[in-house]
Amino acid sequence: MIRDRGVALRYVNALFGASEKRGLESQVLADLESIRQLEASGPSLQTFLESPSVLTEHKESITRRVLESHVEEIVVQFILLMLRKKRVQHLPLVLEPFRRLVEAKHGIAHADLVTAVPVDDETVSRMRAQLEALTGKKVALDRKVDPAILGGAVVTLEGRVLDSSLRQRLQDLREELLATQVVN
Repeated sequence: MIRDRGVALRYVNALFGASEKRGLESQVLADLESIRQLEASGPSLQTFLESPSVLTEHKESITRRVLESHVEEIVVQFILLMLRKKRVQHLPLVLEPFRRLVEAKHGIAHADLVTAVPVDDETVSRMRAQLEALTGKKVALDRKVDPAILGGAVVTLEGRVLDSSLRQRLQDLREELLATQVVN
């Protein structure tokens, strides 16, 4: 099925607003993560919810029975709403934007760290401390390895890219050399 991030974001914002009013945003995030883990073990839940061969009222009944003792009622109601509105195919797009809203509320900035080789925990701690000093926020770092950057690191933080990769430095040097006029 086609999934639209714009539709998902409208539902995320509504869920966040409702859970924030009740002081449940962290629990709702944990519940959404649990549902994601359940889905990772096999696509049975999402496949069931999207199945055109199962009546909506049966989906609602089974969803309620399976989830109500394991997740907050607001999460159950959220999924049921998506079912009724025929938007349940967007459910997989909910977790990450919801996590970002919760992190922002708690003063946590999210950053992606890309290095050419795996980085030890001590180096990551130093980088995190520098980023926290830069932003004044607690920083959650996701690490990725991409040999294409050759060396150094690329950090994406709050929409900004801090590129100190060897590839970027070589590109900058190349542009500088091409811009230099040589006198014979």
